[in-house]
Amino acid sequence: MIFADDREPERIVEALQSMGITVRKKRLEVGDYLIIHGSYAVAVERKDADDYVSSIVDGRLFDQLHRLANAYELSFLCIVGKVDFSRIRKEAFTGSLVSIALKSKGSVIPLRTDSEEEFCLVLKSINRQVEEGKLKTVPRIVKKASVEDSVAMLTAIPGIGVEKAKRLLEKFGSVYRVVNATIPELMRVEGIGEKQAKRIYYFVRGKRVK
Repeated sequence: MIFADDREPERIVEALQSMGITVRKKRLEVGDYLIIHGSYAVAVERKDADDYVSSIVDGRLFDQLHRLANAYELSFLCIVGKVDFSRIRKEAFTGSLVSIALKSKGSVIPLRTDSEEEFCLVLKSINRQVEEGKLKTVPRIVKKASVEDSVAMLTAIPGIGVEKAKRLLEKFGSVYRVVNATIPELMRVEGIGEKQAKRIYYFVRGKRVK
């Protein structure tokens, strides 16, 4: 069975049902789709290509990945549609996909599909594999991000070690606020000058350092 978040498009639910899949709509705390068979569960986060790029720019992607990784042993982040490479460099986009697997230690798998039809086929395939017992994963206990987890996420930024990551968290309070900080705000953190502030600012937005 697939549970679809009640904010997801009705057309996707109808397409899945036309494939013979049982779909129920409900409000999901984590993910857009939850595939459950017995005690096993796999979450799927669906992102339109434009929204994916925006979530990199505004920092939402960090928090969403963290919630997925903490809630489920295995989940999928599926990017649907064509990517507008005038908004993000191809190298940065490709790097973001690699970073997803690395930061989540393999518990969040990034996928790309060109259309919603292909996305539905992906859901159908995952649903079948969970049903057949090929993906035996159980939900984790959802917990708040620890300081250690947040530090680990920030050290993925080039040039940011553990100590500077801790200083950033002390200053801003969360990873989300760090990645949304302006260059002058970043420069107020001890040990971070203009050059490094720009590197952080442009890195989390998928842009070249100016």
